[in-house]
Amino acid sequence: MLDLLASLGGKIDAAIAASDVYSDAVLNAGQFKIVSRVGVGFDSVDVAAATRRGVVVSTTPGTNHDSVADHAFGLILALARQIVPHNQFVRAQQWKRLTAADVHGQTIGILGLGKIGKGIARRARGFDMRVIAYDPIWDAEFARQNQVERLPLETVIAESDFLSLHLPATPETEHVIDARRLALMKPTAYLINAARGSLVDEAALFDALQSKRIAGAGLDVFEQEPPWGTRLIEIDNVILTPHVAGFSVKANAAMARMAVENALLVLAGKQPLFCVNPEIFEATGR
Repeated sequence: MLDLLASLGGKIDAAIAASDVYSDAVLNAGQFKIVSRVGVGFDSVDVAAATRRGVVVSTTPGTNHDSVADHAFGLILALARQIVPHNQFVRAQQWKRLTAADVHGQTIGILGLGKIGKGIARRARGFDMRVIAYDPIWDAEFARQNQVERLPLETVIAESDFLSLHLPATPETEHVIDARRLALMKPTAYLINAARGSLVDEAALFDALQSKRIAGAGLDVFEQEPPWGTRLIEIDNVILTPHVAGFSVKANAAMARMAVENALLVLAGKQPLFCVNPEIFEATGR
């Protein structure tokens, strides 16, 4: 990134950002007015540094939540129904059949009942699942309409057959799933993370999976990306995908449109559709 900025003489007013890291050094090397993130995460951007420099940081909420919910629920089905090993058996001309776990009628726990968590809840109701959830900010009307039970975080973890994570990456949520909380899970339970890699202590998860302390996991995000060198690759009761849950034809188009619109608005002296650091506008009166 720094080399690119140097080659352009630092003359970049707006960046449409994917997972590239916008550190203090990168922000200092450009003439940024906005870093417009594609997607809802912004942990790759040093927001504090951007705010100090008057750089707007925007995201594109509401554009890919259904895509992420589809992928997370796909991981649930793939894990429970043993789809990956069965595919491998048939390709190897082996007529082997493994016993699957049930999804219908089981309990799904959702940590984080935002747009994506709500999408998981609606999909789970289609499978007649018991839906339990934890979120500090509770949407009581949605929960009532979709039969979602509000429970304490550790109760959700302990009672879930499938535990799906949809919390943001914050200092408070870092390693929210650690060795102690993995020990609360049922030995037949599955963990799904299509949110942020920092939510899970991967070393503790590896130990839990290797020892069969939990049945399996489906991960689309990792503590370091790409996760080359992770020991999770060594074990077969985990499905790993490359941070692709939010990618679909419709979602990609919607994210790109909103990211570009955010950038154009700021370059025109206006506020973006969604701003991570709105205090910039409060301080400048823009």
